[in-house]
Amino acid sequence: MLGLWILLAPFSRPLPGGEPFSFDATPEIRCGTPLVGIFGNDRPLADVYTVPLPSEGDPVEQSRVDCTGRARFRVALASLLVAASIAMAVHGRQPRIDQPR
Repeated sequence: MLGLWILLAPFSRPLPGGEPFSFDATPEIRCGTPLVGIFGNDRPLADVYTVPLPSEGDPVEQSRVDCTGRARFRVALASLLVAASIAMAVHGRQPRIDQPR
């Protein structure tokens, strides 16, 4: 289940620049699902501040964030987890030598 969730769920990436890191204040950009990211050109566009500690009215510029590398990693990890789950399920169903049929 975890492998399928990693493979199918959309994810987000932190934006470059902006506020200091905190879990509440770090700006993010939404990427598509990893399956879309590895086959398509998943590069969302966002407005980012050009100065640290931004406030209202500070200059912004448009920046593209490439999600393809992260999507490939997530597909590889999900594939590994799904393959391991299938292997454990198949191995668990095989009767043991010392067990009667």
